[in-house]
Amino acid sequence: MPVSDAQLWAAALAFVLPPVIAIVNQPRWSGAVKAIFMLLVAAGDGLGTAYFNDEFHGKRIVTCVLIAAIVIGTAYHTVWRPSGIAPGIERATSTGSAPTGVPEAPRSV
Repeated sequence: MPVSDAQLWAAALAFVLPPVIAIVNQPRWSGAVKAIFMLLVAAGDGLGTAYFNDEFHGKRIVTCVLIAAIVIGTAYHTVWRPSGIAPGIERATSTGSAPTGVPEAPRSV
């Protein structure tokens, strides 16, 4: 089955979404809450790309959402987290203190 434009756009957008997700995520949130938020963002990515590519029907929507979820998770765990970019953004945009046992990033003056 050939890959559609909507699926390619969903994947491309999903690759750059982890830093955006990190702006909202808080270090004190549990892993489950962060995962649910990521799935909501993936749903928005998939729905939006399917809609704007005139493929907003049935299997195409589900495929776009699933591709977005897989690419967001893979990109986060292989690129954004190991590089320290996403965790750094989470710490920098945190509205509270870090959870117990997690050291805060040093702040420059």
